[in-house]
Amino acid sequence: MAGSQSLERGLEILEILDKSSTPLGVREIARRLEISATIVQRLVNSLSSLQYVVQDPETKRYSIGYRVLGLGWTLMQKDPLIAAAQPHLERLASSHLLNGYLGRLHGNRAIYLLSLQSEGPIAIRSVPGSLTWLHSTAMGKVLLAGLHPDEARRLLESEPLPQITPSTVTNVDTLLAQVKQIQLTGVAVANGENIAGVISVGAPVRDNSGRTMAAMSAAYAAWSSPELSVDRVSALVAESAAQVSRTLGYRPVIAG
Repeated sequence: MAGSQSLERGLEILEILDKSSTPLGVREIARRLEISATIVQRLVNSLSSLQYVVQDPETKRYSIGYRVLGLGWTLMQKDPLIAAAQPHLERLASSHLLNGYLGRLHGNRAIYLLSLQSEGPIAIRSVPGSLTWLHSTAMGKVLLAGLHPDEARRLLESEPLPQITPSTVTNVDTLLAQVKQIQLTGVAVANGENIAGVISVGAPVRDNSGRTMAAMSAAYAAWSSPELSVDRVSALVAESAAQVSRTLGYRPVIAG
């Protein structure tokens, strides 16, 4: 097996173990990857020697190892975007009971960089590193709005768009019309489109050139937070994203 393929398989094994709720044996990992158990055994031996996976001495099954925490911890501490956004998301969670998220474009999905749980009733199901849809989330729609319309269409048409809830919009032309409106208003709203009963609001984080480099969003349940409105949450998220953008060097051009 070529070195690059071994690396790819090793990373796939880490992803499988990370997503599994229980330890897995070599044969189960091999079945999921559709490769031989011999190859999987060799790869998990290498990962185990580096402590990226650990083996239960009784069952002989494997789990993700603690050493992977070091990789994420380094990124969390050193990445300027994450460092700039985290205190604002923490404020939204603590002061306004809004679950907060930060994400970037990753292929035809959005990838979560931060997910902060508030004391409100919505339980966060996403974790940093997990992927979400572009068409059903406020975060995803903001990221689409940062693209050229042709590129946004290409991403939306790259695969069938699932109807996640009854409110999910799957028509590409309708979505592109929403994206155009987001470019004008600077905020995106997904009302029950990704999780029924949950409203999320997103805004762009821009780099020093003005390009949308990421999206911040906040989510709440309207039934449990009557004091919140879409306009109020939109203002909070937009201001937080603007402050992060300024920290990263963005200076809006003021006409006049």
